[in-house]
Amino acid sequence: MNDATEDGSLWRHRGFLRYWSANAVDLVGSGVTQVALPLVAVVALHASVWQVALLSCAQKLPPLLVSLPAGAVADRHRKRPVMVGAALAGGAAFLIVPLADAMGRLSLELLYGVALVSAAAEVFGSTARISFLPSLLPRSRLLEANSKLSGVNSLADSAGSQIGGAVVTVLGAAHAIYLDVASYLACALLLARIRTPEPAAPQPTRKTTFRAEIGEGLRYVWSHPTIRPLVLAATAYVAVMAFLATLWSVYVLRQLHYSSAALGATLSVAALGGFCGALVVRPVVARYGPVRVMLAALALAPFTEVPLLLATPGRPWQVAVGLGLFVQLGCAVVQGSTQRTVRQAVCDPALQGRMLATSRWVVYGSQPVAALLAGAVGTWLGLWNGLVIGTLALAVPFLVLRSSSLPGVCQDTAVTEEARQARCVPTKGK
Repeated sequence: MNDATEDGSLWRHRGFLRYWSANAVDLVGSGVTQVALPLVAVVALHASVWQVALLSCAQKLPPLLVSLPAGAVADRHRKRPVMVGAALAGGAAFLIVPLADAMGRLSLELLYGVALVSAAAEVFGSTARISFLPSLLPRSRLLEANSKLSGVNSLADSAGSQIGGAVVTVLGAAHAIYLDVASYLACALLLARIRTPEPAAPQPTRKTTFRAEIGEGLRYVWSHPTIRPLVLAATAYVAVMAFLATLWSVYVLRQLHYSSAALGATLSVAALGGFCGALVVRPVVARYGPVRVMLAALALAPFTEVPLLLATPGRPWQVAVGLGLFVQLGCAVVQGSTQRTVRQAVCDPALQGRMLATSRWVVYGSQPVAALLAGAVGTWLGLWNGLVIGTLALAVPFLVLRSSSLPGVCQDTAVTEEARQARCVPTKGK
């Protein structure tokens, strides 16, 4: 088995295959928890809408708190030990849930703490993992690699949701989380076995502080003519989706009376949409260009929520909601893979970690605010009215990207070729 270069198959690249497998295993476990954790809160602990919003906020707060330090750590140190350590820390955090349940000590406060710690570990791990990819593969292979990762991630998420629904039915929600713990251990083992040499972290030409390095990343992202508009559009999209996701699980469990199996099946169908999006992203970007593809995907997003707004209890509407989410996640993967590839390809290698961390800080830092806002809106105006507001707000990301300078600057279709990628960015911005 040989490492792929410019023309070889990525499936013959040992390092990428282990990297790809680690992502898949991690997502299977996370898919189980995606079903199990809301059921622990809503069914086992009888959480209110506001308490579910607090749990969602705890899961989404760490990107705001630790993304910037995580980026500096990723650029200062070798990334593989950070990836492995973060996976082990996440597994240890989730192990607390089934153990506390077995001892009769499970509480919402404990869930908040587990969510906070595991999400913080995920920020450090994913920052190092994503910024590691450009050193694992040539830049000309990044779109192909990201599409393969998005595809397997969607399938793994689908499998995890299906497994989660079945295991929750048999073992209970808290004990189902043991599967996620096992997935973290397997992920850590696979990442540790990547043998592709990792370039040493570049040594600064002058003595600098941790704070100064973080500031350099912030200035770089804000001044970059391609990265900045992508980050702003992504921030709007992720904030609205966090708002909707906070209300979604409570609405389908309480208003539409979904069982654990129905919830798992719906999430599974949605995840398959992500797999289909991963299959089409390379050919559609090659034909229409990265910006047109991202705009089209964002324009479709509000319409994918319509089946949920019209739904009533029963199997036919479960199918309709699942299909809407199928299209939604497919569009999310298409636009997400495209914008991530563009950012990776145009970024200075010495700033990959800080670029990613700054982007995540801005993008995902909006999530806890959105989750709390969703809790307030759902409590005061009702779940359905909150979902309507979120659906209308899904038009904002499209408007942000459409009104930026990016559509006129970056219409090159060759995001897979580093030399032609440079045309998406004026020289002064690089």
